[in-house]
Amino acid sequence: MRANIIIHSISGNLYLISETFREKLIERGIDARLYRVTDSDLHIEANERTEVNEYYEEIIALPEANNRKLEKADIVILGTPSRFGMPTAEMKAYIDATWPLYKSDSLKDKYFYAFSSSSVSVDDGEKAALCLYTWSHMMKMINVPFTPYVHKEGELMPNRPSEDIDMTAEHLAMVISALGDT
Repeated sequence: MRANIIIHSISGNLYLISETFREKLIERGIDARLYRVTDSDLHIEANERTEVNEYYEEIIALPEANNRKLEKADIVILGTPSRFGMPTAEMKAYIDATWPLYKSDSLKDKYFYAFSSSSVSVDDGEKAALCLYTWSHMMKMINVPFTPYVHKEGELMPNRPSEDIDMTAEHLAMVISALGDT
C-alpha cells in the first residue's frame, strides 16, 4: 500500500507533522512518501521570518507533487495551513490543477485524509481541512475514518508540534494499516 503525503508548509509545522505521519506509516509497512506543493514565494518568507527559515531547506528539498503522484497512491494525505478557514492559495492551486483527474475518475475509491494548522483557532483549521475533504468527495475518494488533525500555532512564533503528534500519528497509521488488511 502506498501513501503519498502532499503538504504546503510555510513555518515548518506541517512538515514536522507530515514527517511524523510518514515515519509511523513506514513502521506499519506502508510505502509512505512526502511531497510539497509549489510555493514560489517561500524563499521570500524564509528571508523575512526566522521560523520559516528554520525548515526552509528541508521543505524545498521535498519533491514537488503532481497529478501522477496522486494517481500512484492508494492513500492521499493532504496537509495545509489555514487561511481564513480555507486552504492556502498554493494548496488551492494544486487541487485546482487536478481537474483532469476529476474528469477521468482516476482517484475514485482511493483513500483520503487531511490535516491542517492554524494560528487563529482549531475551528479555523478544521474548516480548511473540510475544504480538502470537499475536494476528495468530488474526486469520489473514500475518507480514512480518522478525525482530521489540526495543529494550533502560537500568535507570534509557531508552537512546534509536541509529543501528542506521535500518539496521533501512531493511531492514524494503525487505522490506515487496517484499511490495507480489508
